[in-house]
Amino acid sequence: MKAPAPANDPCRLCDESVKLCSSHVVPEFLYERLYDEKHRFIELTDVRKGAAKRTQKGHRELLLCSACEGRIARFERHARRLFVDDLPPFIARSKRIREHPRIEYALTKLFFLSVLWRASVSTLPLFKHVSLGPHEDVIRGMLEREDAGQALDYPVIVYSLYMDGQHLRDFIVEPTYVRIEGRLCYRLVLPGFVVFIYVASVPISGASARLAMSPERPFETYLTEMKEFKFLAKVWDIACRTKTNLDP
Repeated sequence: MKAPAPANDPCRLCDESVKLCSSHVVPEFLYERLYDEKHRFIELTDVRKGAAKRTQKGHRELLLCSACEGRIARFERHARRLFVDDLPPFIARSKRIREHPRIEYALTKLFFLSVLWRASVSTLPLFKHVSLGPHEDVIRGMLEREDAGQALDYPVIVYSLYMDGQHLRDFIVEPTYVRIEGRLCYRLVLPGFVVFIYVASVPISGASARLAMSPERPFETYLTEMKEFKFLAKVWDIACRTKTNLDP
């Protein structure tokens, strides 16, 4: 495992050797619904082993300079709407698809890519499953230029996460990956949503390509029950079993 960056190391985004900030890997606003009355939340520290603990803040690391923090914060301010606004109604042709007219393609896609990229450059154990390899520098350049690319450039698909018909807004899981039709795909489980980000040299096609965020149409999310995500149903079961063993 890499050692944490000293405070005078170059900024991971702009590469300037300036004082680094204590940067969030996953934005703090995403934890708001998880906190209890003592500003604590239950965190699964190892999905495979079912280890859990109570903690009082999100994960920070010396990663970015203040200027790049501001750039990332711009993506976060816009994407925050997805997580705090009420869900819009379903579109007329489907009871599983919603259009979000206030959510803009470029800033929102850059937000999701920024979370994935920060997880990749992070040395924190929670993000051990994210390693973008040569794609790390490509995505870094996209973030620095604020260029979200086209729909099939690191395609992003966003599912609204439901459990027994209720929108599940108080659940975060460490990033994991899966291979879909031979292509590497990272999964971000954020409050209310599961985000799939494909990181592969071969473009996706078929149904996945049709669901990917696109600058050519309104931003859409697709209702999915937790039981449809087998990996997530298992994690939920582990969380329910282990959190009862924690001290209050």
